[in-house]
Amino acid sequence: MFTKQLVVIAVFLSFCFSNAQECNLVLKGKILDFHDSKALEFAQIYVAQLQKTYISKADGSYEISGLCPGTYEISVSHYDCETKKRKLEIAQNRTLHIFLEHHISELETVKVLADVHDNHASTQSSTRIKAEKIQQYSGASLGDALATVPGVTSLKTGNSVVKPIVHGLYGSRVAIVNDGLRQQDQEWGIEHAPNIDINTASNIQIIKGASALRYGGDAIGGTILIEPARVISKDTLRGHAIIQGQTNGRGGSATTTINNYRASGWYQQATLTYKKLGDFEAPDYVLSNTGSETTAVNLGVGFKTFEYGASAKYSFYNSEIGILRASHIGNASDLVRSINSGQPLIINDFTYDIDAPKQQVAHHGLQFNAFKRFAGLGKLSMDYSFQFNNRKEFDIRRGANAGLASLDIDLQTQNISIYGMADAFENTTYEAGIDFMNQVNRPNAATGVRRLIPDYDAYKVGAFASVTHEPSEKWVLDAGLRYDRYAINATKFYLQSRWEDLGYDEQFAAFEIGREGNQIKTQPDFQYDLFAFTAGAKYLFDTHYDLAINLSSANRAPNPSELFSDGLHHALATIELGRLDLKKEQSYKVNATFHGNEGDLDFEINPYINFVNDFIQLVPTGLETTIRGAFPVFQYEQINARLYGIDLHATYDFYTKKPAEEINTRLDESLYKTVKLLSLETNLSYIHGTSTTADEPLIDMPPAQFQTQLTWYNALVDRLDFKLANQAVFQQNRFPDNNYDVSIPDDQGQLITSTVDISSTPAAYSLWNVGVSYAFAKANTKINLSSNNLFHTQYRNYLNRQRFYADEVGRDIQLQIIYNF
Repeated sequence: MFTKQLVVIAVFLSFCFSNAQECNLVLKGKILDFHDSKALEFAQIYVAQLQKTYISKADGSYEISGLCPGTYEISVSHYDCETKKRKLEIAQNRTLHIFLEHHISELETVKVLADVHDNHASTQSSTRIKAEKIQQYSGASLGDALATVPGVTSLKTGNSVVKPIVHGLYGSRVAIVNDGLRQQDQEWGIEHAPNIDINTASNIQIIKGASALRYGGDAIGGTILIEPARVISKDTLRGHAIIQGQTNGRGGSATTTINNYRASGWYQQATLTYKKLGDFEAPDYVLSNTGSETTAVNLGVGFKTFEYGASAKYSFYNSEIGILRASHIGNASDLVRSINSGQPLIINDFTYDIDAPKQQVAHHGLQFNAFKRFAGLGKLSMDYSFQFNNRKEFDIRRGANAGLASLDIDLQTQNISIYGMADAFENTTYEAGIDFMNQVNRPNAATGVRRLIPDYDAYKVGAFASVTHEPSEKWVLDAGLRYDRYAINATKFYLQSRWEDLGYDEQFAAFEIGREGNQIKTQPDFQYDLFAFTAGAKYLFDTHYDLAINLSSANRAPNPSELFSDGLHHALATIELGRLDLKKEQSYKVNATFHGNEGDLDFEINPYINFVNDFIQLVPTGLETTIRGAFPVFQYEQINARLYGIDLHATYDFYTKKPAEEINTRLDESLYKTVKLLSLETNLSYIHGTSTTADEPLIDMPPAQFQTQLTWYNALVDRLDFKLANQAVFQQNRFPDNNYDVSIPDDQGQLITSTVDISSTPAAYSLWNVGVSYAFAKANTKINLSSNNLFHTQYRNYLNRQRFYADEVGRDIQLQIIYNF
């Protein structure tokens, strides 16, 4: 009995001694802001095993004492921070500093929630298209959606090929960046529309000018940033499905987007789109051979936390587009009659068939990205991308070559970039990056047709640095600098007569590497040093008004089409001639933006002026008859240009008060809520382009236009909206005289001289669109019914290369069903 008591006493003393010796461990440290290492006061540190919460002090410090050795689970939280959980092994006293992602919600959504017409943290002029409007254009093209932005218009080839024009500039002067990847798809062609599915975009930002240096310094027109849905750290499945049908073209589209997110950070994204349209119809006739078919696939998988992440993405875009049959003419007489008449020479019955002339484009994109955030410093990211673009253009060919593409080009592009951002410094953010591009262009020699664009290899190495500083709550200052080294080496055959007529035998004798019959084999080799600079200031008068001024200077090297084009461009039915002696363009632009928000009125005024030295433009010079028919000849030339203009935007919202609940009939003011009743939105764009070399207007300058839309919310019943929109396009009265004379036989076979009028511009026109939409309260479903060109107006668009041959499309009624989940 006495022995048992001694054992119990010994165990008890041992237990007490153990607790006295081992349960006196201390965990201490500081709770800090991840970005700038500032102390976070009143952070809560919860220890699950102790069921106790500790609070950090003013200097961020905390201390947890009386711990026994073992494993502890702690949870650290702070207002407007993402809660961080840690599992710790405590065997001795330990010091642990914990960094929280302060203002995480602001950091991840600032781009989405920023003012649609202004980025308050930058001096650049920019506009954002939100997801709701993007969904409205689900069945249309990227260019159609961008044309709703003031200062942005469209260059068209028919109705299916649409390129954006920003402040009068297009093509390689406008960079399109899709999910951080600069699109490379032979953008030099007027009828080469961006191979991008608009349904992958969650929002689109248009930066008007060369201030987006991260993505290149040659975008003297502007940069278009297409951003996908934001990744969220939450177990959820989100997405939408859209089905659309339309009467003009008698077809439609279907698309679905699925985003699968996990709280662990893993996510998967997918978008599938299919579009099919037959021949479009003008008010008085069918636009024969203008149908199209498009398939697009976008897949992505990744892992993302606030501190690090990685992703892999694949995209595929395939499109077959018919070119208006009446635009391909057999002889000079037909060409003159077609251009000078008011109706196409070829009008067939409606069909879904797509015959020559047509174009087929397949674009593949593969992208890998990884990033890491560093506490107290910033973020570092790395990207690698591979793009493959195959473009085929089909002319009307007979005999053994029937069905064979006249132009077949493979373009491969690889990009590697490293980007760093330091945002831990108070009121100042630094950005810097380097990137490398390698590009290989290989036309198919088996087409049996002289190559429009030759074999070439190109590379570009670039670096940039920029800084944004906010010296006070009222000022934002930013500046940036970029340098690129661009080199291009081609292999090309020239007819000896043309080589000598252009004087290339003396000017570029070093490029000659051999002769084959009447052709000279050449190897042109060019290098360009490209510099870009931007600086700006913004002053915020108060919470309602701000004024920004941005100055930019940039170079753009001539693209392969401008340098090397030499033959028939089949999709346009034109002969294009490049020039080897073209210099790089030099742009100097001043952009001012005044933004105001007063009560229910929101407005923006954006005047600008752009001086472009050695501006490259494509102008008509005459007519050439070949074995395939008669075609207008266009040649590249270089002049000095001045472009200035103004963009205006304004919205005014009318509000009313309704009962908070439909059953409520009392007059207590607190039981009513303020809701938007009407919204009036208007845009005005005007641009004035002049060749200061020849003192004459520039070709292809957008005419002034005025867009207005009135929206009536909750009309008649809740969630039923009506829209009425008008687009008034003025006649472009400033254009160069590029008409030319041709000799054609009359009815008696005698040659007469006839003028081909390709300079005169179409008359002004006004289009009315109307729409109604209804949103189901609990089904997450919305139905849109709209009619474009409501009154079946007959008109021609100055910026449509098919305007010489046919009218624009007539009325189009569309039905769209959107289901969000």
